[in-house]
Amino acid sequence: MKTILITGSNGMLGSHLSKINLYNYNIITLPKNDIKNSLDVSNSNDVKECLDNFKPDFIINCAAYTNVDQSEINKELAHSVNVKGLVNLVKFSNVNTKIIHISSDYVFDGIKGNYAENDITRPINYYGKTKLESENFLIGSNRKFTIFRPNVIFDFNGFNFFTFVFNSLKNNQKINIVTDQISNPTFAQHFSKVIIDSIILDIDGVFHFGSFDIVSRYDFAVKIAEIFNLNSNLIKPITSNLLNQRAKRPLNTSLNCNKIVNNFDIEIMPLSYYLESNRNFYE
Repeated sequence: MKTILITGSNGMLGSHLSKINLYNYNIITLPKNDIKNSLDVSNSNDVKECLDNFKPDFIINCAAYTNVDQSEINKELAHSVNVKGLVNLVKFSNVNTKIIHISSDYVFDGIKGNYAENDITRPINYYGKTKLESENFLIGSNRKFTIFRPNVIFDFNGFNFFTFVFNSLKNNQKINIVTDQISNPTFAQHFSKVIIDSIILDIDGVFHFGSFDIVSRYDFAVKIAEIFNLNSNLIKPITSNLLNQRAKRPLNTSLNCNKIVNNFDIEIMPLSYYLESNRNFYE
């Protein structure tokens, strides 16, 4: 039986991966905040001890410092988790262990949109720079790997764009949502299944994954309101410059997903499909 080790398993994506039952695979989950079973990927000694103990055949690295604005302030912390963490996983795992690494659309500058995997990377904030540095390290490590670049991962639990919009509108709170940040949002549950497919199908390389729809954050919010019968008039359209965010945001990081469709033989679904599939849960 082969072993899959998941770092950051209490996060939005990791929690879905942890729930998947796989025949002939032993799944080890390592959440960040569980004192008994935690793993700080930036701690070399902890990582070595963990990998020596479990000897995984696959590592799915969901551990990340994802606060984009705080990354501009806490650069050392962001680099320690996003880059050094991956370096430790590669350094202390067996040379035959495959690494599946979750990167980000923020490796791009957001000027042209519809980015393919081989387009030029040019991050414009420190978070994006750490994700690109981690990618480059893994690509140059001579290890088997799969790198996934999602954008705006959302789910129906925890704190993310969907739950922020849904809960705000449900409580009749007005919200300001930008019209000039564009993406094709990634549904966490579907994404987790694709990640597992990369192991089962033994597919290597860099892949983009998101939904079929390319939308602004504002359009996404309005779609949530429409499908869940909430008041879209509470959503005020604004532009990014009015938010005064510490980190500069790439504006159009929509991802071309043709490569993953062809290699994984999957269908990219529209946002409405994901939202409609869970509407009854909220009624």
